[in-house]
Amino acid sequence: MMEEQRGNCAQAIFATYGPHLGIHKINSDACMNITVAFGGGINRTGNVCGAITGALMVLGLKYGGKVQEVTHISNQLMDEFTAMHGSIICRELIGYDLNNDENLRKAFQEDAFKKCKKFVTDTAQLIEKYVEWEDNPQ
Repeated sequence: MMEEQRGNCAQAIFATYGPHLGIHKINSDACMNITVAFGGGINRTGNVCGAITGALMVLGLKYGGKVQEVTHISNQLMDEFTAMHGSIICRELIGYDLNNDENLRKAFQEDAFKKCKKFVTDTAQLIEKYVEWEDNPQ
């Protein structure tokens, strides 16, 4: 189950799962640092949702060198998210293009990021279908 994390969508996903997956465990602080530039649809460009990019990193960490497997599972996860929300593109999901400070300010004023909690929660639930914890996350 996903733990409460602060930070952007990618950080919330990757810092929850990263420390528990892969041959070389990555601590939560490193996960937060790795994903810092992926919020706002990859560095506020409005592209792929941070929750999805975080999830793809999780799947890469879990399945590593199994390229066909990670590609298949990644595509399934993105398709399922798209079926739920209509897109994986941040600006389409939240209704704001975050490419400048004025738009970012408007998004905060309109509480647009409140939607992100649902995207993170839904992404975590999708990940749970493809990833088993390798140790106790508590």
